[in-house]
Amino acid sequence: MDKNETPPLLPTLPMHLMLSMGTWLASPFALASAKSALPHWKPGESPQKLLEAVGEEAKNRANELLAGISRYLETPYQRDVKAPLPVWERGNARLLDYGMGARGGNGPVTLFVPSLINRYYILDLEEKRSFLRFLAAQGAHPLVLDWGAPGRTEEKFGVEDYVTDVLLPAIDFLHETTGRKISLAGYCMGGVLALAAAQMEPKKVSSLSLFATPWDFHCKAFAPFVVEKSWQDTIASMIGADKFLPASVVQSLFYLTDPWVFEHKFRRFFGMDPQSRAARDFVALEHWVNDGIPMTAKVAQDCLIGWAQNNMLAAGKWGFANPAKVKIPTFIAIPKNDHVVPFDCAWPLAAMMKKATVI
Repeated sequence: MDKNETPPLLPTLPMHLMLSMGTWLASPFALASAKSALPHWKPGESPQKLLEAVGEEAKNRANELLAGISRYLETPYQRDVKAPLPVWERGNARLLDYGMGARGGNGPVTLFVPSLINRYYILDLEEKRSFLRFLAAQGAHPLVLDWGAPGRTEEKFGVEDYVTDVLLPAIDFLHETTGRKISLAGYCMGGVLALAAAQMEPKKVSSLSLFATPWDFHCKAFAPFVVEKSWQDTIASMIGADKFLPASVVQSLFYLTDPWVFEHKFRRFFGMDPQSRAARDFVALEHWVNDGIPMTAKVAQDCLIGWAQNNMLAAGKWGFANPAKVKIPTFIAIPKNDHVVPFDCAWPLAAMMKKATVI
């Protein structure tokens, strides 16, 4: 994203306000109606006090949420980080080299592969909150593949096309220009793509690192995603109606796993010191979250139907990524508490790679 552009702020705000405010405002009414609706329920000797306490709690939560949202929207923030010049481009994708001019410079060449639906700069959020710049300062040679938003070149791409037509050529370029094997590191959905590339190019990839990579979409936390076949067909036809699926729609789907994440984080933000590092990090991260990338219709079909509904990754039916065929040294980092990639979604992949180092 150009530094002068402003990402859409809180595109899912109406949905969250309806959910939170509707629940809170309905709570006192539900309690007041409980006597007739639940004749065997006995609220105690002071139902009026309980009713007043519930009403007061609802009001406090609503005020904290609205105050947190207002503070966020009023906080001046502009990500002002100068990205390296691209060393390679293909369609709207570009390869950014964070190792050029860094101390050492001859360290392992590592290509980071981010998700297709979120911007790459979560790995380079700010000058002092940058995994890529940290690695470069340690003497490594990190690069990142910025997928960019899909354009005319990519409008008919599926996930496998991004691997074969963009990621593999990028690996070829690095292998030829450096004369060395490449270490691949995939973040979130990018981990699946990195795994596929490592499987396809074993002679050009030396090692693999996977961070919060999803695998089993039929885990308990993702149960709200899985619907009956008739609904799957309806979703598939809706996806196919346009060339691209907006990022806001994808973001809304993730909240199904925990609809209250939005409320909790903005009430927490309200309680922070506005001048603290934590508050600044919160704002920076939220700007990134709300700066998503639309999916092509085919990528949406692959991910939302093939992966999420049919669980093709865990079932071994997406042949581009078979963990058993990857023999190179592998490092896997699994999140303990993440509503986007829950532990039970990520762990089965690690369990299939017996020789991997897992944290």
